[in-house]
Amino acid sequence: MANSGTANAETASPETAGDGVADGEASATHATGAPMKAAGTLHDITPALTADRTVHRRLVHKRAVEQVLTTAVAETGGRLLGTAQLPRLHRHYNDTCAPYYDLLLIGEAARQTVEAIVHELLGVPLDARFVISDLGIALTGLDAVRTGPAPADLHVELEPGRLRRRRDGSVRSLRGTAACRIGGRDAARFTGTLLFLAGESYEDLRADSAPPQAATADSVTPPPADAGTVPPPRCAPAAVGRTDPRNVVIGGLRTEGTATVADIVADPQDPVFFDHALDHLPGMLLMEAARQTALATWARTHAVPAGRLLATSCRARFAAFAELSGPVRCRARPTGAGTVAVTVEQHGEPAAHLEITVDAVPATERPEHEAAPPAPPRENGGAP
Repeated sequence: MANSGTANAETASPETAGDGVADGEASATHATGAPMKAAGTLHDITPALTADRTVHRRLVHKRAVEQVLTTAVAETGGRLLGTAQLPRLHRHYNDTCAPYYDLLLIGEAARQTVEAIVHELLGVPLDARFVISDLGIALTGLDAVRTGPAPADLHVELEPGRLRRRRDGSVRSLRGTAACRIGGRDAARFTGTLLFLAGESYEDLRADSAPPQAATADSVTPPPADAGTVPPPRCAPAAVGRTDPRNVVIGGLRTEGTATVADIVADPQDPVFFDHALDHLPGMLLMEAARQTALATWARTHAVPAGRLLATSCRARFAAFAELSGPVRCRARPTGAGTVAVTVEQHGEPAAHLEITVDAVPATERPEHEAAPPAPPRENGGAP
């Protein structure tokens, strides 16, 4: 449930946490403005859960304040609580064709809030690397996530089902579930397994898993692609339920046998997924690419516009780092009523396994202007 994976023995795929934080930055503060205690200690005074301002960006592993969604965290009666505000004008997450807050926007808000809880309330140091082995987000109340004229405050309660500590008492790993509510109504459920690593341990993990040409943790731009390879053009936004071409992260949509295949098009300058330096493709980008591939797959196989479809759950199990160098693909197959299985592949090996649930947007909620249904699938065809 954070920006990263688990230990090598568990073959997890990580997303680094805390990269790019310069030495000498101001110490973090609560949403109330009170200075934080040093990492590793709990607060004596519980701050109010308000949406007056965001938490310090370091608590959610962000460089840009504009990308911070979490507004406060607190422990009350043994309950680990947090709040986040869902933006209505986010360039990426609000680019949808349905009048609901985006599934992965809620997932990102919950992810950030859990990170802040882990740092503030469980004492995990700010420079720890978060490594993820599995992550899931599912909508539990469609009416609760409907967009409206007022901002929506997401209330998150973390239930750490399995908390493991080292001999010195520091938290080593966490398996938990977070209930997410809006206006007192159940909105979503967030789950995940986290491992917390010191810098040297993370570097050892990456040294064992990264190929020689992989970027270092301090690199901002991925290494050059293999000679002769050119990133495929992005799909048309309508093919994946988007309107802005900048928000499309797959290209080369095609049919191979019984599967729909798409190439992930990663832009290292994208402020949403590459807010700070990374040495691999972030897990949230893999989830977004898998979601877009699933929507395109369902639209193509059922001859309906992707804009009429809504992803209502996404479960991911990470198997390896998706490196910055070398092509990464999504391979998708419908597996049942409204579900699509997606495998993220690199160098012929799985980097992640995902299951996406796809539902139809109610007819009364569809936009006035919809894209035409996609063309029938073509064997080894290009992007629609």
